Amino acid sequence: MTDLLYMRDNYVKEFEAVVMEVTEDSIVTDQTAFYPEGGGQVGDKGFFKNNKSSMEVVNTKRRNREVHHISKNEVPFGIGDSVRGILDWERRYELMRFHTAQHLISRYLQMNHDLETVGNQIKTGQSRADYSPIDEFTDEMITDLEDGIADLVSQEIDVEIQFMPREKAVEFLQERGYQTRYLDMVPKSVKEFRILLIGDYDAASCAGTHVRNTREIGGVTIDKTKNVGSGKQRIYFSLT
Repeated sequence: MTDLLYMRDNYVKEFEAVVMEVTEDSIVTDQTAFYPEGGGQVGDKGFFKNNKSSMEVVNTKRRNREVHHISKNEVPFGIGDSVRGILDWERRYELMRFHTAQHLISRYLQMNHDLETVGNQIKTGQSRADYSPIDEFTDEMITDLEDGIADLVSQEIDVEIQFMPREKAVEFLQERGYQTRYLDMVPKSVKEFRILLIGDYDAASCAGTHVRNTREIGGVTIDKTKNVGSGKQRIYFSLT
């Protein structure tokens, strides 16, 4: 199995690796900092290089439980080759800011409006998340949400990652008010949970990438809302 460097440190920009598998359009390496598409977050992009060849990574996906780095052109490497992975850091960092902002938004709406997050898409430029049960986000609610998130960003709250055994993590998250129905969706074979902590404000089971402090998020603007089903509303948001 590939060692997932991003699970422990979201700020790894470059890394050394060995090619373990080659397919028609991708490579699998012994370790990677590239985040594979999943959990609503798009996959990372970047490059792999050595002293002979270079490969542009246009997406990163999981296939058969392995992380595949998708090549733009023909794969130039072979099994056993040593390579250096280089993330498109500007893009990745924006995704980290967006994903952490989504956690702030979701927790705020849970605490202040008793809404549950039922979906999300984290991507550059503009991201979105779906909430229920609600028939409409009023102008007053949106203003309140933007003001609340701005306050949380200004508090410069530290963000950290912890790993807990499954039973301890479930108990901990239940005590913190996390939407524990999502925990039931995690295969029983998973014995350890990755927990995202935003100070005392939020705790969640999440494998995505995040910033170290809320100040890094910057400004958050709610661009629009949309009805996406009975009792379900979607929020589109951007960063400034």
